[in-house]
Amino acid sequence: MQKWRQVALLLCALVLGLLAVTWPREHDDVVDATQFSIAFFATLLTGEAVIFALTFSAASSWPSLRAIDSHIAFREWVLVGWFAALFTACGLLVGDAPGATYGALLFLLANVFGIFSFIRLFGLASVGGRNELLRHTLAGALSRQGAQAVRSTGAQENDAVINSYLGAVSQAATSNDPTALRHLAHQLVEAEVPAASAEPAITLHLVVLHRLARATLISGADPAQVAACSRILVDSSIVHIRRLADPAPALGSLSRYLAWLANTALLMSVRGVASNRAARELVALSTDARLKILRCVDPDPKSAAARDELGTILTTPVQVLLWCSDFTEFHGAHQASAFYGVHEILTGAKFMGNYWDGASVLTQLRDNLYGAAALTSTEARDTREVFGSPHDFDHFWALVSVTAFATLRDVRLPHPPELIRPEFTPDPQLLGAYLRTFATHRYFDSADQARSALLTLVGRADTPGSPAAEIRTARRGHDYRMPAPITEPHHRPAAMVLAIACRLAPLAPDDTDTDLRRFLATLPVPALRAAARLAVRVLPGAAEQPDPADAIVLGLAVLQLVGTHTREGS
Repeated sequence: MQKWRQVALLLCALVLGLLAVTWPREHDDVVDATQFSIAFFATLLTGEAVIFALTFSAASSWPSLRAIDSHIAFREWVLVGWFAALFTACGLLVGDAPGATYGALLFLLANVFGIFSFIRLFGLASVGGRNELLRHTLAGALSRQGAQAVRSTGAQENDAVINSYLGAVSQAATSNDPTALRHLAHQLVEAEVPAASAEPAITLHLVVLHRLARATLISGADPAQVAACSRILVDSSIVHIRRLADPAPALGSLSRYLAWLANTALLMSVRGVASNRAARELVALSTDARLKILRCVDPDPKSAAARDELGTILTTPVQVLLWCSDFTEFHGAHQASAFYGVHEILTGAKFMGNYWDGASVLTQLRDNLYGAAALTSTEARDTREVFGSPHDFDHFWALVSVTAFATLRDVRLPHPPELIRPEFTPDPQLLGAYLRTFATHRYFDSADQARSALLTLVGRADTPGSPAAEIRTARRGHDYRMPAPITEPHHRPAAMVLAIACRLAPLAPDDTDTDLRRFLATLPVPALRAAARLAVRVLPGAAEQPDPADAIVLGLAVLQLVGTHTREGS
């Protein structure tokens, strides 16, 4: 709009120049007209100065002076007035009637344009007007980044508009100004950006979400207001994610962050850094938002809050595997429920078992893909093409379980009653149900085979075209500035030991642990001790055993809690 405004001014100036040449006025007429014009020009200038002083703070950079000037056309107005004064003065001094006439006409143009500038500035005196300006300013910055395909961290941090907006968010959060926080969140959510700019918009949503969470945990910002703003940011992020050609990296990053946020809030609350009220609001936000994400992924969700939650937004097996590997990290809510949608997308058939009764979704998935009665649906054929052999299938899910074990919550920490939410509780049976999802995927049945599987996990590199390699490729170039960076499973040897050990652990009280103990006895002492330290942290009961092998065996007994009610009833 600014360019069109400048073009219109230039055309008007040219027309007035032709009029001054063809219709020059006398000296006295020019002086009289100029006096009235200057008086009105000064009145408008004084009025704008008063409104500006009462509306905007000199300490605030959002909106910036550049954004305000672009909106009200202040520089164009003053420039026209400067040219008017220049032509009038020079024309009167040298006796050039057309020049003096042109200056007087330019003063009239400046006054007309000044009325436009005054009306635009007066509109900014209201909250709605300022928010509209800031939405357009933010949308313009994000659109420029999308047009330039700018997604790197440094590029967005160096953008003046983005920096000003983030500075305003931090200032409002630090000063605990709920009104300002609400306006800033709505400015971002309501900014209209094209589909090409969805990636930068998602990045900014996640950065603001993290700043708000940090403010309520550390700086004491109002948790209820922060949670309300965070919810609309999550909803807006999902809307932008739906517009992406490949939504999996962004949806996975959002899922990982929400799980990490809930666990961080719990940890900071237990340590006395954050209040229980702040932690409670963030835990509730995390569990509710992850359920919303789950409904967006599940092709046939049990319930849907809106029409756009029907059907899945993930269309290829690689997208599903990427999202699932992220969703199962950091012990987030609804972790086991995610596998129902994964099974349906990868095979085209629903999984009808109940993981609370010990049903194995990964075993069923493997049978449907590679068993004697393998499915022949289009989804199953595409999935088999991505995985390749059954050995590659087993290797991929073993890697996923490594990350899940490594990022489980610390069971030694107390879980305040205020932070107990559905799917976010210290219940050992729920933990056993999560872990049993992987433990029932038993692609070996002896200690020797388990040792070979462990050596494969430790030493095998991801070949080009394998699911892990394809996921790594899909993630490349998608930097969402997350506080919890992705760690490859190969850097977590202790979790590798537990991921293999759980597949030998007894699933019922009358099962034997002989193969599990034989496997643990073959491990090097440093590896066994490292795995035991991890077991003490993430498995209930493991800390009671001084022997590393006993600690792992007793900790994995949590798997036997699943299906207890079924066994007792039978």
